[in-house]
Order: sequence, then structure tokens, then C-alpha cells
Amino acid sequence: MPCAKLNVGETLSGDDNMKSSDIVTTTLLLLLVSSCAPWKEVQGRNRDNLMNLELGMTKDQVIQVMGKPDLNEAYQGAKGSSLVILFYYTNRKWADDNVTKDECTPIVLENGKLIGWGDEFYQSKLKVELEIKNN
Repeated sequence: MPCAKLNVGETLSGDDNMKSSDIVTTTLLLLLVSSCAPWKEVQGRNRDNLMNLELGMTKDQVIQVMGKPDLNEAYQGAKGSSLVILFYYTNRKWADDNVTKDECTPIVLENGKLIGWGDEFYQSKLKVELEIKNN
């Protein structure tokens, strides 16, 4: 069967037009789904890895379990302790391909040892440190 040629400005007829729009729609949908897949994979892996953490682990042990953090912070505690917070991407909120702290689970180390993780723990630890520092 010979291929049909279209001249500029000419459109496909009925069934052919539907088929080409289906192809475009399907292609766009596949691109959208595949672009989300790496983020979902990272989120899932990081969530799974959190289950393997244990209090008292060293920073190197945490990184061995979790991999390289997406973000980090460091503070000197009120009583001279050092606080290091490693943030791991676990909850996509924005479709901008930027990782922000509100999309991450914080892992808190004090003097090189894991003392807790999760946003509630992180917020309460910082609050306590600020209160001690201000008194």
C-alpha cells in the first residue's frame, strides 16, 4: 500500500487524525510517567533505608546505609556539641525537580553519633538547643 503525502496546510482525515492524536497523547503520557519514575525510586529506596538505621551509628555508617545526603546542615550546640543534620529525599511535594528540606527526612547526629531522625525530632532538637543557648 503506497504512503499518502500531505501538502502544507492539508490535514489528515477522520480515523487517521484520531490515530495520530492518540500516538501524541500516549507519547506525552509515557514521557510524564517515565520522568517521575527516578524520583519515586529514590523516595522508596530512602524510605526503605530509614528502617535500617540504629541509634548510635556513626556518620560514616549512616551514609553507608542511606547513601549521599541530598542536603545537610551543621550547628554548634549550646553546650559545645556538634550537630550535623543529613537530609534524604523521601516525600515529593513540588514538581520542579529541586529537592527542598520539606521533601526530606532529616537525620540528626550529635558529636558524630546518630541520635534520631524525622522532622518532629529535628524540630524539637533545634528548639531545645536554641532555648539552652538563649538562657
